[in-house]
Amino acid sequence: MSLHEMLPLVDAQSFTGDRQIPTFLHEPPNRHEFLNSSGAVIPCTAFGNPNPVVRWINDDGTPAVDIPGLRHVRLDGSLVFQPFRTDQYRQDVHAATYRCTATNVFGTLSSRDVQVVAGKR
Repeated sequence: MSLHEMLPLVDAQSFTGDRQIPTFLHEPPNRHEFLNSSGAVIPCTAFGNPNPVVRWINDDGTPAVDIPGLRHVRLDGSLVFQPFRTDQYRQDVHAATYRCTATNVFGTLSSRDVQVVAGKR
């Protein structure tokens, strides 16, 4: 069997110069500390063609969904922690590990783990 016969069939369009798997333009840091009085914005931006969809996931692999008044995922891919009162502290939100992912039809790219730590002021 020739090498050509052993290679899988691949759509030739996936190799054209205008198609690209996701790559990070700004990968989030591995640790982000902030005060409850200030909140935080953790950016995650990626490029690909077609444009990738950026999502945040929790340590257990579930999506990091919006929690009104505490956590929000912006359309630009940033994970936002809003300022909060000390009685609103939630360990699963404010002392948790997250990961940013960027996905298009050519693949998914995952960031390093991001440990978030909120402190009280």
